[in-house]
Amino acid sequence: MAKQDYYEILGVAKGASKEEIKKSYRKVALKYHPDRNPDDSAAEDKFKEAAEAYEVLSDENKRARYDRFGHAGVGGPTGGGPGGMNVEDIFENFGDIFGDIFGGGGFGGFGGGGGGRARTKTRGRRGTNLRVKVKLTLEEAAEGVQKKIRVKKHHACDSCNGTGAKDGSAYDTCSSCNGAGQVRRVSNTILGQMVTTSACPTCQGRGKKITQKCTTCKGEGRAYGEETISIDIPAGVSEGIQLSMSGKGNAGEQGGPPGDLFIQIEVIPHEDLQRD
Repeated sequence: MAKQDYYEILGVAKGASKEEIKKSYRKVALKYHPDRNPDDSAAEDKFKEAAEAYEVLSDENKRARYDRFGHAGVGGPTGGGPGGMNVEDIFENFGDIFGDIFGGGGFGGFGGGGGGRARTKTRGRRGTNLRVKVKLTLEEAAEGVQKKIRVKKHHACDSCNGTGAKDGSAYDTCSSCNGAGQVRRVSNTILGQMVTTSACPTCQGRGKKITQKCTTCKGEGRAYGEETISIDIPAGVSEGIQLSMSGKGNAGEQGGPPGDLFIQIEVIPHEDLQRD
């Protein structure tokens, strides 16, 4: 599938100024922000596409190459978007922009704190993906079916609501970054002062520090158990095809977003019929 034009993704004209591009990106990011569209993979893809477009169009050199050669001029996927940059990378790279949008807005899950990079500041490490195999009869593959499977996985700890903190509230604002989740360093160069931003090493970018760990999960924010998951398998699937369910993988650590579940289809050979 051909990649969509970056200017169209952000809804700006080709001659748009840097400020217009930044303003439009903020608007698109707000519309498709993952915290406003939970468990919506389509919105998350648009969020990533917008970040990829902004990464190119906000850089004069990349924009010039893109204007002249299209996507080939910036190497196809430019390290952003669905093909490369994940949601946490986007918050890490464009944290200041999200800070302007969501500052104090109450997004994010770790204690309900607001602030700019809500997902980066308030959530821990993302959970890992899971892969399972589901066997179908030829009739099920042809007509479609709903399957219920039992999956052993990590799920959010009920005792602390996945935060890792005792009673879900035993944490304080990080004193190193004052809850920003980021630290800035200023260095003097021949071109003047240069400011670099990185995740706070004290709180790993969460903005908060646990003062008392949950006794159930030992501060991990998740427990291991079994979950029954319903899978709607569409008609016409074939041997070896892989389906995916966003957010149905292992829970992340300390409120981190869950991984995805991938389902590989196996079709049991029929005694009398052969697929054509």
